[in-house]
Amino acid sequence: MGRYPYPIWPWQVSQGFPWPRLQFYRAKGPFVLDSGESLPELLLAYEEWGKIGSGIPVVIFHALTGDSHVTRHTYQDAAGWWDAMVGFGKAIDLHQYHVISVNVLGGAMGTTGPHSPGPDGHPYGSRFPRITLYDMARASRILLEEAVQLADRPILIGGSMGGMVAYAYGALYAKDIRGILAIGSPIRHSPWAIAFHTVGRMAITSDPAFNNGDYYLSGSYPTHGLALARMADMISYQSPVSMDKKFGRHYQTAEREEFQISSYLRYQGLKLVRRFDANTYLKITEAMDRFDLLEDEAVDAMRSVPVWMVGITSDQLYLYDEIRQHAEILREAGVRTRFETLNSPWGHDSFLVDAVAMAKIVRRFLQAMSRVLVSSE
Repeated sequence: MGRYPYPIWPWQVSQGFPWPRLQFYRAKGPFVLDSGESLPELLLAYEEWGKIGSGIPVVIFHALTGDSHVTRHTYQDAAGWWDAMVGFGKAIDLHQYHVISVNVLGGAMGTTGPHSPGPDGHPYGSRFPRITLYDMARASRILLEEAVQLADRPILIGGSMGGMVAYAYGALYAKDIRGILAIGSPIRHSPWAIAFHTVGRMAITSDPAFNNGDYYLSGSYPTHGLALARMADMISYQSPVSMDKKFGRHYQTAEREEFQISSYLRYQGLKLVRRFDANTYLKITEAMDRFDLLEDEAVDAMRSVPVWMVGITSDQLYLYDEIRQHAEILREAGVRTRFETLNSPWGHDSFLVDAVAMAKIVRRFLQAMSRVLVSSE
């Protein structure tokens, strides 16, 4: 619904932003945050696929450094981050479903965030207010109601942070959704997860180019700090087994100057710098760390919602037993919870890379939600 009205930043340019079929919706009126502050303008970037307007709605929330580009629209498009799962004939079959994905509030790819113009026309930078996952859910709700105008209750799916946003949405709008599939998604962060994000945030804020978050107009970005943050996070997304399988103790070159794992981490750090914003990392990781579904009676509101939680056996960020324990907590609180196991050696990223195993769970979940659809009609 309209063109992107703001300056395009270097990390967006490198991704071909705004890419074909990326849509934008400007919400009506100011957007009030949990903090009590408000954004005078809320712009939401989103994409749609499949049976738009007639298929069963499926809303897919992205992870920390993700965006709305879940899958290709055509063969000429750039690859999406979940091409293996979403498409015609795939687990989330576009012959059957109307798929929607939005870049979350605070994101780096089109939705209002720290890079967006504030009331004075200059980028928010350090002035961008604190946000929560509930704020992200409310912003998504505005999009679904006002722009997409869904005729039916959606199914929510998300991996990692995406599943946490789905929990928040379910707590706020339980009567308006069919069910939730949360993959490798805790109901609150452990000290272990907070520790990784703390290191990442310190890496960014210690970068001389950070300038207290007001770096957009300086021509110099905190790329070194963001790369270091990504390198630390990539360790948590892998597992000892996956690292050994991929890299072992092999060197990158015959000169034996650098291990393959070292080269890989450095590559991933530099790769993120080309497609993401440091301030977005700060704001979103803080929102993740502060999220706690057990607070504010949020769980009580979810008792009518089927929630499938997937634990990944090799996950080193959100441990398998941790997710299983969280599923039991929800079950004891009266939430209709089902726990599924993704048995994969590839760590937290298994939901992205182990397509065969992941597709089996997604298909089972959607089949179960189809029965919910039939029984509720």
